[in-house]
Amino acid sequence: MLGAATVYFVAPLIASARFSFEGDHGSLSLSGYTSALGSHEFWSSLSLSVEVGLGAVALELVLMLGTSLWVYLHAPKWRLFVETLTLVPIVVPVVVLVLGVSGTLRFLPSFIVFTPVILALEYVVLAMPYAYRIIDSGVRSINLSTMVDAGRSLGANWFRVIFTVLLPNLKGALLGAGFMTFGLVLGEYVMASLLSFNTFPVWLETVGVVHATEAVALSVLSLLGTVVVLGAVAIVGSARAKDRLGERGHDKAQGVSTVPVGADQR
Repeated sequence: MLGAATVYFVAPLIASARFSFEGDHGSLSLSGYTSALGSHEFWSSLSLSVEVGLGAVALELVLMLGTSLWVYLHAPKWRLFVETLTLVPIVVPVVVLVLGVSGTLRFLPSFIVFTPVILALEYVVLAMPYAYRIIDSGVRSINLSTMVDAGRSLGANWFRVIFTVLLPNLKGALLGAGFMTFGLVLGEYVMASLLSFNTFPVWLETVGVVHATEAVALSVLSLLGTVVVLGAVAIVGSARAKDRLGERGHDKAQGVSTVPVGADQR
């Protein structure tokens, strides 16, 4: 079963990579890659997608982290309602989502409505179901109430508690939500096309109609870039986990007790 699944996923990738290196009369060539990478439209569309992605990631993390912390600390009874509300973008068609958000935000200034800023806001809504659950899982995995109470009791304000206590412990969840949102932006086509923005997926689809080799070559490069980024995140995460285990083992070897003073006295 595993072999069949491997062939199912790997065979199309190998075929695509082979096709991207085909030149005239079936010879091997890098013309597809050089032509695509040398195009001005490629770099302009990619830079637009990166800018929109970074803006969407920043806004997504601020909103979802703030919402998750508020629900966990101040409104636990609203958890089910918030989780249900964040699922709305999944069940609503993208076309309806684009028209709804655009119509709702029509009162905003023109430098938001008629610029890529509106596209970043659309992507924040689209990525909300996934980013919220990733961040909320990270919040649930730590002893949030104890950390906040300890920081506040030592005189730290909310700003310092969040940036010096909570964020270091939520780094993995924030990285996961950020990369997920950024990957969604780089691969999303429908919203950008409906709003008439020439992002990387829109340009890639346009190129694929005329130059199939270039489109496949860029798709292969995009896939390799995604694999490299995910591999780097996994390596960093595993290294941090090993460091934490090593620190705990060192503390145990030194005889450091984690039991509160007086807890073992009868």
